[in-house]
Amino acid sequence: MNNKILIFILCSLIFFTITFCSNTGPQTGTLTGTINLEDQSDHSGIIIGVYKLAELDPDIVEANQKWPHIGVIINQHTEFDHRFGTLVKTGETDAAGYFEIGNIPTGVYNVVAIKDGFGFRYIYNVQINDGETALSEQCKMNSQPVGGQVEKCIMKNDSSNSSHYSLFIEPHYSLKKERKADLLLYPETTISSDISTPTTFLSNHHYIIEQDIIVDDELTIEHGAIVRLNDGVKLTIYGDLTAVGEEDNFIWFTSNDSIFSFSVFRFPSFVSLYEYKSIELDGTFNKQVSYCKFDHAGTGLLSKVNGFEISDCVFRDSNCGFMAEYVDSTFCSNLLCENITGGSEGGIYFSHVTEGCIEKNVINDCENGIQIKNNSNPEVKNNFLKNRKYNIWILWDSLPLIHYNEFANENSYGVYNHKSFRLIQYNNFHNYIGVLYNECHPEVSEIHNNNFFCSLYAIKIRNTVYQTADINAENNYFGTVDITEIQNLIWDKNDLDENDPTYPHTGIVNFTPFLLSEVISAGIQGE
Repeated sequence: MNNKILIFILCSLIFFTITFCSNTGPQTGTLTGTINLEDQSDHSGIIIGVYKLAELDPDIVEANQKWPHIGVIINQHTEFDHRFGTLVKTGETDAAGYFEIGNIPTGVYNVVAIKDGFGFRYIYNVQINDGETALSEQCKMNSQPVGGQVEKCIMKNDSSNSSHYSLFIEPHYSLKKERKADLLLYPETTISSDISTPTTFLSNHHYIIEQDIIVDDELTIEHGAIVRLNDGVKLTIYGDLTAVGEEDNFIWFTSNDSIFSFSVFRFPSFVSLYEYKSIELDGTFNKQVSYCKFDHAGTGLLSKVNGFEISDCVFRDSNCGFMAEYVDSTFCSNLLCENITGGSEGGIYFSHVTEGCIEKNVINDCENGIQIKNNSNPEVKNNFLKNRKYNIWILWDSLPLIHYNEFANENSYGVYNHKSFRLIQYNNFHNYIGVLYNECHPEVSEIHNNNFFCSLYAIKIRNTVYQTADINAENNYFGTVDITEIQNLIWDKNDLDENDPTYPHTGIVNFTPFLLSEVISAGIQGE
């Protein structure tokens, strides 16, 4: 009897051990679906990649949460690029377009469908559960169009004239009986000659800009279109332009490089893409640009159009982000500029821009955040700036009004001013140096009602052989009410020996009276 009880107990322990281990082991699932190629009978060879989600920059996430009305709210759609992603699993379609990828650890992923000659498409935030996950249900969850529109307008090349493109209406593939796909890939269109007739780049289609192209007629780019430019190539648009994406379906301008790289051994920090030269706007003023992404460029977008307005766009991983030059006015708002590396450009760069406005932008981790140069006089307000060297760099007789901004980086210059001056007020400076003046005009500059939380200097007049201005810095808060501590945060003529050759040319910062408490109305305003 005792032996039977012992055997029963041992069997029970083994059963519960096996059950426990099986329940606590890693859970995996299978992703299945059908992807088709437009107008093809053989849908084999489409590669499906399951990728880890892109990591969201915590500085931008924090800014989005604190000021949701400025910049672009980042998510997988704005951040994910499979060329820099971490690949988890791959699969391939059969002739019918069916695929099945097993042993995927449960979790949330981005899924990429890609085929040479047909570009790629993304499905974001795909939840892989224990068991089988159908791609069709994920498409519905993510509100992705299954195959696109009911009707479509195709750019078709007239073989008798390589520079002529005509438009015609074709029933959508989803109307055909054999259409059972969860997702549809479209043939790429290569642009190798100038566009001189009204043309539309369609949603979810890829367009390859093979060489320098001039557009001198109307160009419409639909949401979700992807424009890939070859190395060093420039797209110049003289005609009317409508490039208006959607909040969850941006238009994307990027380099035509490493599109088809699938490797589990890729390390994103080592990936380097070549750059397209620029998208340049000129000619007619009928230009609309919003909800677009520009990356891996010399200059993401250059405007030479008077009165141009741009909003809700992303510029990153380029030498220069958005540039405007030689125009009477330019207005940019709700841009996200990140990792713009040019030492002489900026995330936003105005040169010879008579007036305009730079407002409600998030400019993060750029060599220079905003550069205002050569008689440019915009209003700069309600921006979040956290950059490597200069957050705002003002040069050569420019007179911007700088107010209601947040300068967040402790290790960079807040405002660097070179031979320019104007009013700076109602800003929060958390910078290594709040405001640095170099070779200023002899007129007095005005700095009022700012909060300075600076570790080295709040205001510095750099000693130079050129004449620098006195600064009227009355009524600012310096993070302290101790006048000795405030004096230590100021660098001006009082810090120089009278025998210093720059002493006669260096101005004085007049900081009294100063405020005894923070300026509540300083920094980014609005909701």
